[in-house]
Amino acid sequence: MDQFLLMDQSINPIRQHTMRLLFHAVRICLLVCCFSVHSFAQDTLPHFQVFNTNGRIYTSFYNPYVSAAQVNIERSFDSTRNFTTIYAVADPKQGRVTFMDAKAPNDHMYYRIFIQLTGSYSFTPSQQPVIMISSPNLQREESGAASNEAERNRKPEWVPSIHVFTDDFGNVKVELPPPFGKKYLIKFFDDQQNPVFELNDIIDLPLTLDKSNFLHAGWFYFELYINGVLSEKNKFLLSKDN
Repeated sequence: MDQFLLMDQSINPIRQHTMRLLFHAVRICLLVCCFSVHSFAQDTLPHFQVFNTNGRIYTSFYNPYVSAAQVNIERSFDSTRNFTTIYAVADPKQGRVTFMDAKAPNDHMYYRIFIQLTGSYSFTPSQQPVIMISSPNLQREESGAASNEAERNRKPEWVPSIHVFTDDFGNVKVELPPPFGKKYLIKFFDDQQNPVFELNDIIDLPLTLDKSNFLHAGWFYFELYINGVLSEKNKFLLSKDN
């Protein structure tokens, strides 16, 4: 079109310049639209996407696994180590998932997906956010009637504890209010519910337990007692590469 405009001497120079600007504006809009549509097409696990849109970090993927027991989004300052779970998919059945990381320390963290199937688990390769122009659809879409009220109100199968959890270095962190006369007791169990060890009369808080105390990677369970009364039962994951 540029050549056509230059060859047609009958067109007023001002009008010619205006038409050239309009042509380039339309071309840019078409490129942006094509780029956005291509970029927001969700990848299928183990592939996934991480976007940075106006400073907000989104993780997006399609879960194809029928037998998934757990699907977690993890984050780290490092590309291979020290990942912590920031979101556990409430109902990890087949469907699309988009999660916004509202507490990201910066815009260049590393993200990966933990996938637990029957009898095995795996981690996707990690990746950093890429800059995007507009936000992906924040609504989770799943096969079947995902929009009905029962699905929206479904309680998560697992929510990480705020008292006992893994830190950025793969160790187990215990964070509780100062005792002030209370007696804290924590019992740890392996994934077969076999006792591992106990912590009695915890006073020095917060407390960090080296991961070597648990001997191997995998899921561990705990029971938190306050003054002899069970206060919380939950679990945490120690990863192989932490």
